[in-house]
Amino acid sequence: MNRRTFVSLSTASLVASALPAQAKTSSKLYGIAWTSIPIRSSQARQANPNKRPPVPADEFIELCHSFGAGISQMGFEQLASTDTDYLKSIRQMLDQREMTLELGVSARALESEEVFAPVAAAAKELGVERLRIACLSGRRYETFAEMKKWQEFATHWKQVLRKSEPMLKKYKLRAGIENHKDWLADEQVEILKSISSPYLGACVDFGNNVSLLEDSLEVARKLAPYVITTHLKDMAVKPYDEGFELSEVTLGEGSTPLKQIIDVLRKSRRDLPIVLEMITRDPLKVPYKTDKYWATYPQRDNDRIQKFERGILTKSWTKPLPRISGLLAEQALATENDNLRRCSEYARNVLKV
Repeated sequence: MNRRTFVSLSTASLVASALPAQAKTSSKLYGIAWTSIPIRSSQARQANPNKRPPVPADEFIELCHSFGAGISQMGFEQLASTDTDYLKSIRQMLDQREMTLELGVSARALESEEVFAPVAAAAKELGVERLRIACLSGRRYETFAEMKKWQEFATHWKQVLRKSEPMLKKYKLRAGIENHKDWLADEQVEILKSISSPYLGACVDFGNNVSLLEDSLEVARKLAPYVITTHLKDMAVKPYDEGFELSEVTLGEGSTPLKQIIDVLRKSRRDLPIVLEMITRDPLKVPYKTDKYWATYPQRDNDRIQKFERGILTKSWTKPLPRISGLLAEQALATENDNLRRCSEYARNVLKV
């Protein structure tokens, strides 16, 4: 056996076996998003490049169940098939564990009913009522170097979202559009208010708009009337010369007012799913002091900067932010699993979700 084969087999074994012990209790309104397992997914792809999907639905559902989650927010691409028998087997697995499923779907699916119809059919078979959708896969301040490109993006997706409402209504699916480091809270409210439909709302992410210099609690208050699902996370910041570094940290260790946000959102929707998105990775750089960062705004917003610096930035970490670069595969996966375990325990025992 050569070294490459050994490493591949070792990684495959690690990904398959590094599962937590079964949680003693589970919450029907607590979930885990598939975006919380980037390390597991990457290692699965490396270990078996021909396996599609790398972390299929049954494995992810079992992982969520092991952490005491009653909801799996799963990427549509994690379904190994859309055949009826396969979907029935996944539904049976969910029913046996008294779990429900949300689907993360590409925003491109909303552009055409031809593309969306198979998603809707699978959702119906699986008992899915909620979708999570993000219009932008990247970050506003990194993706767009000029105002024109941002305006083209914004115009396109405003039109798509408006045209998608009758389709969502037809299939009785509620889509939560995530504040995915693209829309300011007021921009997203304007879109959702103008469409005014129970089928099109928000996936309220607890931390993303920190990268846009917005306070997470204020964002939650603005989006609460439209909330459909969530991404629960705690954030930590640390200044650097061009701005600040931003990290997801285990719940309770950051500066995000988690309980207040949950209370605000659940005043609008009592049965709101609280879905963990704990991404174990290196910190992200947010260069808000540079001209490029402000390319998609009419001008540099000094009021927003000052409010951010007087508020969130005063709560910066004094210790180094968590990093995974340089860790061995086994260490990285163990860190991801430990983060999910600690967050799940905090969500159930402290946040009482």
